[in-house]
Amino acid sequence: MQRGFTLIELIVTIVILGVLSVGTFISLEHLYLRSAKSKALSELAYESQMIVDQIASLMYDRIPSSAIGYNPTTPLFQSIYQVDTNFTILEWIGVASEAHKMGAYSGFVDMNASDGATKRLSSVGISALALNTMMTNKFGSGSLANMGLVFAGSFDDGAIYYSNEFNTTFGWHGNSASKILTFTIPMDGNITISAVKPNEIYEKYYLVDSAYAVARGGNINKLATCITDLNTTISDNTFFLFYAYHPWQGETFCADSGVGGNSAGKVTILSKNVGGFEAGVIDGTLYFTVSMNKVIRGSDNNVSISKQKAVY
Repeated sequence: MQRGFTLIELIVTIVILGVLSVGTFISLEHLYLRSAKSKALSELAYESQMIVDQIASLMYDRIPSSAIGYNPTTPLFQSIYQVDTNFTILEWIGVASEAHKMGAYSGFVDMNASDGATKRLSSVGISALALNTMMTNKFGSGSLANMGLVFAGSFDDGAIYYSNEFNTTFGWHGNSASKILTFTIPMDGNITISAVKPNEIYEKYYLVDSAYAVARGGNINKLATCITDLNTTISDNTFFLFYAYHPWQGETFCADSGVGGNSAGKVTILSKNVGGFEAGVIDGTLYFTVSMNKVIRGSDNNVSISKQKAVY
């Protein structure tokens, strides 16, 4: 005759199994959260590195001193080298670097062969056809008429950073653009300045093809057509790159919630997880910081990471 389990023994066994099950569940949950956080950190590190590298690459080919901090709420802007008020958006003007690398223009003027009276600049190798082609390839549309010319010597002494002239230098947010000249390229392959002849002409020049802006969703007009046309969920943490607009022609980026300038250009999303963005200057070097975060399901804390980069 075999002896069976007593009720007490069964209860004790069930309790022990229950405790073991709860412990196993908690251990598995912690393991899952650690794995999810590790994966999220890895993804954020990769994504944030891509963002700062892309912005740095675009800013490397910028017009010296053109970077500004902009607050559309005020609305005010200042040179990034002199910012003393809060701003939420970073903007700058980009050089037509691809066209220069492809040999569509040299960036130098032959002073002896130029004619100041007719505003004709001799620049060997410049091609209207090549510049128009590069504009179309880069932005999907556009032409030589959207480009501007800036003499490099205008910024050599750095005085423009600190002068009242800065506000009317590049055309930011409805202001005039005294340093960016319109031009044409006649059949003879030279440059003819369309605007009033500048007081000073230098041997080196830049051709500019676009302004750029980076901003979080919380600081722009999320109801702008260019944003709604993206057909995706937009939040305050969505991080945008605006491009293909021309302040020297009275334009501002397409989702500008401030006043001044006609909305224009294109936009792309860099990330949907940027909780903070900061830019500034330390010892003459421009830097920016991107802070990203991601919610882990089942966790009370978000995973966060910050990436900083200097731009020379």
